[in-house]
This record gives sequence, structure tokens and C-alpha cells, in this order.
Amino acid sequence: MSAIVITGIGAVTPSGAGVEPLWADVREGRRRITGIDRFDAAHYACTAAGQADFSARDHLPSRFVKRTDRFTHLAVHAVRQALADAGLTVGEDVPAERTGVMVGNVLGGWEFAERELRKLWTDGPRAVSPYQATAWFPAAPQGNICIDQGIKGPARTFVADRASGAYALIGAAESLQRGHADMVIAGGVEAPLSPYGWLCLETSGLGAKSRASLQPHELYRPFDAGHGGSVFAEGAVFLIMERRETAEARGAVIHGELGGWGVSTDGYMPYYTVEPTGEVLGRAMTTAVERAGVTARDIGAVFAHGSGVPFEDVTEGYALREAFGADADHLPVTAPKAGFGHLLGGAAPADAVLALSAMREGLIPPTPNLDRPAPGIDLDLVRGEARRTGSWGHTLVVSRGLGGVNACLLLRS
Repeated sequence: MSAIVITGIGAVTPSGAGVEPLWADVREGRRRITGIDRFDAAHYACTAAGQADFSARDHLPSRFVKRTDRFTHLAVHAVRQALADAGLTVGEDVPAERTGVMVGNVLGGWEFAERELRKLWTDGPRAVSPYQATAWFPAAPQGNICIDQGIKGPARTFVADRASGAYALIGAAESLQRGHADMVIAGGVEAPLSPYGWLCLETSGLGAKSRASLQPHELYRPFDAGHGGSVFAEGAVFLIMERRETAEARGAVIHGELGGWGVSTDGYMPYYTVEPTGEVLGRAMTTAVERAGVTARDIGAVFAHGSGVPFEDVTEGYALREAFGADADHLPVTAPKAGFGHLLGGAAPADAVLALSAMREGLIPPTPNLDRPAPGIDLDLVRGEARRTGSWGHTLVVSRGLGGVNACLLLRS
């Protein structure tokens, strides 16, 4: 099968626009989670989030901004960045019919939807925007990316809770290997910072609760004894993916390779939890490694899902033991998303690009707020400062969602 390489990256995150500021923050362990100022969150369990300083009107046409939600704005801008980084123009360098789009998203666009629903209840149906039906649903970024770039090839949106972005990257790789496209734009986006969107995350039971003893940037604590859930964030991360022979033929700069992937579903009850032994998640890990044709000893780091939900943190550790046995003792594990927030649909793509940056510099970034590992978590956790290890060739990225949806990626430098 053809090797699948990454030739362009675009990002908008709480660290800023582009991968460079995100990597700089992660490498230094800087934390970007702050108190929410986009709406009054005083009565919510969590009053902190990773907020992106992004004004859509500075980058996109005002008419487009008016009829679409913020998650579409973030996605379209990140895709434009990724294409520029890859040096590609759809319709010129690659046929529109041979270009695909794969997007991961969880919540949809509730900032737009809430605004229009308020109009419905206060002023009646004729006050509602005619774009209400097309602005909020999870596939809106996919459609608008295709319109913005004139794309005519395969396009899909994956909604698989926090594993959505990982599924999008896997979907892109499979589409390329099956010859359905020559280039695929793949990634994830989330804009959860609206009253209803934030409530959905709160009622999921996954979110952290604000604590008087902790500052906003201290709330997200993966694998720490004080872990109490995720602090979520907004942002978009997209990659340009091609078959290696196509990329090399045009002289592209190759950032890295998606060498393997594995998926599994726990099928465990009750629905809103995960299988307690880590066996099924472990199977997704081993599938990704075996597909890449490597072993545990070839892996230089693990970018963990690191939700900060106690049961998930512990079972993720069990899964690494299940997959790699005694070799897990020598696998450095990190969850840098604790510094900028869990991007939900964009989380796995963000971890993937950070893994590529880490391998390029030979440096594993730390997990912020990890002061004392929680009982039951026996892993080589990278904490405090970044760990300089020298070059390595393979990094495992772990992603999982409610109901036991598991997706793991094996990145090759």
C-alpha cells in the first residue's frame, strides 16, 4: 500500500494562528487556559476554557462570516493555511475531482444556532436567519471548505465524540490508498464556547469543575492525583495528506507520515463509560503499530488522550500495558493538551502535528499541571520540563470517545 504523507499544516488554537506558536507554547509548558469571557459562565461548573484570539472578519469575507458559524470560520481559515503551507492550489496543482475533505467535529455550530433560536422565541420565525438550517450542523465546515476551494472529490464529516478528528485522518488515508483521491484535506474543528454548547459538555460528565483553590490554567490535570475532568477549547487543525509518490513527484516538503492506525469499540455497558481493563483500547494501539510495521521498541513517545477524567486516565494506562507489556516501562507518555485545552474534534489532529514537531526537534513536551501521578497510573510520564531525547522515528497518538470509541494513530518522522 502507498505510504501516506503530510505535506501541509494549518491551525488556529488558543496559542494563535499556525503551528509555530502552538509548538512554542507546548515545548515550554506554557498554559493558555483562561476564564471564559465570551459569555457569562458564572453559573456553569467550569468557568475556564481555551479561547482562540481569532477575528473572522479580519480574514474572511463579511458576507460569509454573517451566514456561517464560528466553527466554520476556524476551519476554512486553517484549511487555507494548510494549502499555502503545502504549496497547493485546488484546480491547478491537483484536480478538483481528485481532492477530498475529511472533517472531525463533535458539537456543531451552536453560537449561530443559539442566536437565531433566541430570535425565534422573542420575535417569531420571520426574524430567524435563512441560513439557520445550514450554519449549525456538524457537516457545515466540510461543505464550506469544498465551496471555498472548489473541491469536487470525496467529502465526509466524522462525528465520533472526541475521536472524531482521528477518524477524519484515518478516512483520508484510506481514501488515498484506495485511489479515491490524490490529495485530501483532513482534520478537525470545534467551537464549543456558547451557553448551550458549554452546557452539553457539562452534562456529558467529562468536564472539569472550577475549584477555588486552582487558577483556570491549573484545572486540566491529566494523570495527576487531582484530576477531575477535561477543560475544553476551541480551534481547528487541518493537514494536507497525499500518497508519497505524488508528493515526491511535485517536490513537496514532507512533514511526516501517517504510518499506521487502528480503531476499536469497547461495546461495554453502561454506555457513557469505557471498558475497565483497557483491553479493547489496547487492541487499537497494537493494530496501529502493526500496520506501520514496527514494534513497541520503535516508538519514542506516546501522545496520550489524557482527558483528565480519572476512570479514563487509569484505563488508558491499562491499555498501554495491555498493548506493550513490559515495553510500556520505556515509553515516555505526555498530554500537552492540558496547557491549551481539549479541542474535541480537533484534539487528535493537534496531537498529530505536535508529534511531528516533537520528532523533528528530538524533544518530548511535558504534561502541564502534572505534579503527582494519580494512584494506579504506572507510566513514564513526562512532566515538569520537556525531555530532550534525541531523534526518534515513531510516535503513537491515542484518541477515544464516549461509548468506548477508540482510534489510534502512528506518526512516522
